[in-house]
Amino acid sequence: MTEKIENLNKELSLIFKKLSKYSNQEINYKPSSKKWSIGENMYHLWLTEITTEKYIRKKTSYPDTLVNVRKIARLRLKLLKLIFFLGLKFKAPKIVVDPIPENIDIQELKNKWSKSRISFELLLKNLDNDVLKKGILRHPIAGRINMAMTLNFLLSHFIHHKKIIHKLEKKINL
Repeated sequence: MTEKIENLNKELSLIFKKLSKYSNQEINYKPSSKKWSIGENMYHLWLTEITTEKYIRKKTSYPDTLVNVRKIARLRLKLLKLIFFLGLKFKAPKIVVDPIPENIDIQELKNKWSKSRISFELLLKNLDNDVLKKGILRHPIAGRINMAMTLNFLLSHFIHHKKIIHKLEKKINL
């Protein structure tokens, strides 16, 4: 688990370092009304992570109700990773889309994310190993997934959006 979190931290640090050269106006630039800005992509990633943490906190507060991960969930998660790799898009669940503000202050988002990442890491450290192996997150496509699978999803999802962000950077630099 520690390695997976370290990978997430590394990716997060790299993207914020790369984005630090842009103004908030550039971060919020939308190439079209139907596409997200860099800021909206970043905010969506953060919302996904904090929503995931909240859900896991709730589910793990009732450890007796947790179920085992099914093999089909592992297969679906691999399919989802392939979809991300291919760059295919689909509608994100409402909970990680609706509250995205139009203008994102990237420094403020970085500060919020730093705090929420610490909270997420503490949650991981405090959960029992048996609980971590159970289906602690209900992913809309994969189904019930355990903590290792959840971290793999978060990393794949992050890298998927990182590619989108890099494409958006090229449009800023025109």
